[in-house]
Amino acid sequence: MNTRSEGEDPALSAFRGFSGGVLAVHAHPDDETLSTGGLLAAFAAAGLPVRVVTCTRGERGEVIALAGTTSEGRAGLEGDGPALGAYRETELARALVALGGGVDGAVEQVFLDMLPRTYAQVNGVAGADSGPVAGPVSELAARVVPGPTAGSAVPVRYEDSGMEWVAPGVAGPAPDSPPTAFARVPLDEPAGRLATLIRERRPAVVATYEPGGGYGHPDHVRAHEVTVRALRLAADPAWRPGGGEPVRGGEPGGGVGRPDEPWAGAALWQAVAPATEVRVARATLADLPEATALAAAEGLTPADPHEDLPPFARNDLPGWSAGPQVIGTSDHRSPDELPIMSVGRGVGRVGGERIVRLDVGGVLGRVVAAMRAHATQVQHATALPQAVGPVAGWYALSNGVLAPILTTETYVVVDPLT
Repeated sequence: MNTRSEGEDPALSAFRGFSGGVLAVHAHPDDETLSTGGLLAAFAAAGLPVRVVTCTRGERGEVIALAGTTSEGRAGLEGDGPALGAYRETELARALVALGGGVDGAVEQVFLDMLPRTYAQVNGVAGADSGPVAGPVSELAARVVPGPTAGSAVPVRYEDSGMEWVAPGVAGPAPDSPPTAFARVPLDEPAGRLATLIRERRPAVVATYEPGGGYGHPDHVRAHEVTVRALRLAADPAWRPGGGEPVRGGEPGGGVGRPDEPWAGAALWQAVAPATEVRVARATLADLPEATALAAAEGLTPADPHEDLPPFARNDLPGWSAGPQVIGTSDHRSPDELPIMSVGRGVGRVGGERIVRLDVGGVLGRVVAAMRAHATQVQHATALPQAVGPVAGWYALSNGVLAPILTTETYVVVDPLT
């Protein structure tokens, strides 16, 4: 049971046990908001540590340049990778302040290639470029070879790999991605850096995309692979970024550790959504007069509720319900039979997987403000005064498709060591 003290805010009581906070790993600036904005804002509102690791600067992104926004007059950035990347860094900084409720530093951020390369990078592992390897992590760590000087910064820059649309809402690799593209960097180079940060920060939750990268972008897929590998390395006593003998790790529960202390206390939360919920939300949005008027005026296309959905939408998850959602202890039940935490609409198991559902209503203003900060990438971000079904608002990307902001974020909790 998820008990709380008398007088304790029920919107915050469910965060007990997450004192280590959340560390989110994302491919480009704006992904932290679009994929996990509610989660980051909720943890920040609860006063818990929130950290974002960004893998690239989004140098190959398209630019919207919409009049009346901070992107107005910025069309010339498109195609100029260094200039666009530098500008998107400023957008990211503003978005993180918004997610933190206007408090600078409430959400920390670092670019993955700015983390120090470890003293013992993992090299020469069979299948390293294809994703996490099978078998015990200690077998992987046994093949570690010495790297450069401990803690040294390596002049490496992970660049946006680019993409092309291969189906409605689904991306694939760009045919002209450069050798420095993040998706082409050997997996263990970024994983070693991230593993050291995980050991130092000891988060309770590490959040990223599901294996399909949300919608198939190669950098999103790579970010998932890097995150899984890093969690396995961070947990293994035989892997030592600083050399020397293996040591015993600290106890779970958060705090700050050392790079040579194993940390296995983080749960991997993968951002997903029930396919039925996505379809209902799209159909609901298409019937909202305000949304249809905006689409007609701005030349936007409402998202099609009947088309094939990207990988993040899963058919095996229970969807939104019109019934009452009680916020309280875990002995309450929602209409979809998932137990409820006060953080949101439920924590339960589906097919052996643990599912977390987070109601974003309390932090919706923060999320929409963060979307607006990413004005070269996101347009017309709007929050409804009151949710309509599963729709809390809407936004569009450079593809001109008006998409719903869901009232609930859904995560599959995965054991990264299995």
